[in-house]
Amino acid sequence: MANTLKDLAEQIGASLINGDGSTLIQGVSTLANAGPGDISFLSSPKYLGEARKSNAAAIISPNPLPDCGTAILLSENPYLSWARTTAIFKPDRSAHLARTIADSAMVDPSAKIGSGVHIGAGAVVGARTEIGSGSAIHSGVVIEENCCIGNDSEIHPNAVIHYGSSIGNRCIIWSNAVVGAYGFGNAKDGARYIGIHQLGNTIIEDDVTIGAGATVDRGAVDDTVIRRGARIDNLVMIAHNVIIGEDTAIAAQTGISGSTRIGNRVLIAGQAGFVGHIEIGHDSFVGAQAGVAKSFPPGSKITGNPARSLLNVRRSDTAITHLPQLVQRIRELEKRIKDIDKK
Repeated sequence: MANTLKDLAEQIGASLINGDGSTLIQGVSTLANAGPGDISFLSSPKYLGEARKSNAAAIISPNPLPDCGTAILLSENPYLSWARTTAIFKPDRSAHLARTIADSAMVDPSAKIGSGVHIGAGAVVGARTEIGSGSAIHSGVVIEENCCIGNDSEIHPNAVIHYGSSIGNRCIIWSNAVVGAYGFGNAKDGARYIGIHQLGNTIIEDDVTIGAGATVDRGAVDDTVIRRGARIDNLVMIAHNVIIGEDTAIAAQTGISGSTRIGNRVLIAGQAGFVGHIEIGHDSFVGAQAGVAKSFPPGSKITGNPARSLLNVRRSDTAITHLPQLVQRIRELEKRIKDIDKK
């Protein structure tokens, strides 16, 4: 799909400077690989050299680039403008997603399927499950009984949605994700374990994305809830009774133990780990590989293991880098003291 620079600027919330608005843009690319019909994106000043040498027809940038001959789409939020650009040029898969039910799919007669739904080869839809209009259920997906899938949601191949789970409108569940499995509840009977049946459900609200291989356990008694607009990366583990707030983003390989509450607009970097029954306040930041063992108030910035103030961790790290010099200095001072004592 080709767009003129003028039209593209309006669609992505940018201002065209130093360029011809009638220029056709046919695709997106990196600065290094862009051709004359591509638009690219300047994400950091360290790539200025690449921007100056780029063959792109236009570059989205937060600042004018007077020494660059390329057209500039000036944006106060260039990353958001880039996101809007990728949406315009995303692949059109409509020809491959017939809005019908494949012959090899197994759909229980009691299931309710909305209009314009795609159900791919080998997919399974259980009894009394409802799938809203415009949703796409890809090949090999298993949706068990009594589930509810909203409108315009997409579930990618081989994901499993266990019984009773609820998924909202415009959600995306990527391949091999598992929603609604039992949480890790066990009681000791002498030396043996007795499993605790998980009686709650899993509730995923509107506009949530769950990455490939991620797992969201069902609640033990109350429900596990992923609030509107949350973004869950690949290989994230969310245990029973966890509540994830609105517009929170969680990066890959993070593990969240049972009954933890994560607030709204929290940013969690990769491989962070949380003990259970704690609360992280709204608008907080949790650094990569943080070990979070207690609750933190809204607006916290934490990292390290155990997790603590980001500023304190940086101060500690800076001090540690000077330890060899400090040790050497102490040895020198000790030697001087010994020499003084001898005299």
